[in-house]
Amino acid sequence: MGDFMEFILKEYVEKIREKDIKNYALKEGINLNDDEVKIIYMYIKNYWQVFYKGNPEELFLELKSKLSENAYNKIIELYIEYKRK
Repeated sequence: MGDFMEFILKEYVEKIREKDIKNYALKEGINLNDDEVKIIYMYIKNYWQVFYKGNPEELFLELKSKLSENAYNKIIELYIEYKRK
């Protein structure tokens, strides 16, 4: 099952666009500026495997310094929620 989920995530990440991130954030009540959207996009594209099955602690520390407090806190909340599933 893990390999299948990884395949699905890889396919999704390959197709994701900045616009998708902005739309999802708005749906979740997060207002991101254009720089924050670009930062999140870059982290998803480059580090999705670390977020999925590695230790993303360092990445979250980097994000904390690059995003607004509200955006960062909501991302952490969503990450924890989805990681449980």
